[in-house]
Amino acid sequence: MRKISTIILLAFSIGVAQENTDEKKAENHFIFEPDSLSLNIGETGTVTIKFVDGDGNVVKNPFYIYGRPRRTLESKPRISDSTGVATVTIKPYKPGKLSLSVRSISQKREDRVTGSMPVEVPFPGLDRIVFNDPESSVYVGTYVNYKTEVFDKANMKREESKVSLSSSNTDVADLDPYGNLVGKKAGKITLTASVENIKESVEIKVIKNPVRKMSLSADKDKIRTGDVLHFKAKAMNRSGRAVKDIPITFSFSGKAEYGIGLPASALINEEGKFVAETPGIFTVMAESGGFSARK
Repeated sequence: MRKISTIILLAFSIGVAQENTDEKKAENHFIFEPDSLSLNIGETGTVTIKFVDGDGNVVKNPFYIYGRPRRTLESKPRISDSTGVATVTIKPYKPGKLSLSVRSISQKREDRVTGSMPVEVPFPGLDRIVFNDPESSVYVGTYVNYKTEVFDKANMKREESKVSLSSSNTDVADLDPYGNLVGKKAGKITLTASVENIKESVEIKVIKNPVRKMSLSADKDKIRTGDVLHFKAKAMNRSGRAVKDIPITFSFSGKAEYGIGLPASALINEEGKFVAETPGIFTVMAESGGFSARK
C-alpha cells in the first residue's frame, strides 16, 4: 500500500509541475501600444510592441511582425531584435479590417507565442468610372455588351460597386438586365454609367442594319467528342457583300445518341469554336439582326 501511495503522489507531483510549466508559458504575451489603429491607405502609423511575461517583465526574445491578410499591410521592421521590444512602422495598402500580427521565434512550435492588434482601414471615396473599349456604334436588331470598371481615389478597382447603365433615348436603344445595349432604330443616344454620385457617358450611334442573309460553314460534319470544330459565319448585305463588323451570336441544340432523356452536352464560344461532350446530332446556329443560318 505504501508503494502504491508513493507512485500516486509522484504522478500527482509530475502533473502539477507540468501544469505550472504550461501556465508559465501561457503567461508570456504581447502588449501593443496603442492597442488599435485607424489609418487611410498610404498613411503610416507607429506601434510599440513588447513581449512580456506574466509579471510584465520584458522577455528578451525576438519575434516576427507581419500583416494579415497577406500583402495588405507593410511593417518595418519585419523581425525584432532580441530586446523583446520593437517600434514598428506600418502602412496599409488595402482597405478593410486588417491586423498587425506577431509571433515569437522559437525552435519548438509549442513554445511559440502569438498576438495581434486590429488595424481599421476605411475604403476611399469613389473617383471615376471607366468604360472598357466601348463600341461607338450599334446596328439595329443587334446588341453590344458595355463593361465598366470603378476606381476609387486611391486608384484601386472597386469590384463590389454596382454600376447602373441608362440610355438617353430608349426608343432608339435600350438596355436589357445584363448590360446589353439593344439597337431598336437608327439614331444617336448617350449611354450613361453611374454609381453613387459618379457618372461617365459615351456617345453611341445606332445604324440601320444592312444584313439580309447569313451563311454558316465548317470543315467537317462529323467529329469525335472532345474535338474542336471551328464554325465560320458570314453576314451579308443585299448585294452579297460581307458585313465584317456586325456582331454574330452562336448557339446550338442537340439530341443525344443514346440513353432515354439524356441531355446532349456541348459548348460553343463567341468565336464559333464548338466541342461536343456527348455523342449525338447537334445543330449549330449563327444569328445576327434577325437573320440566321444553321448547320
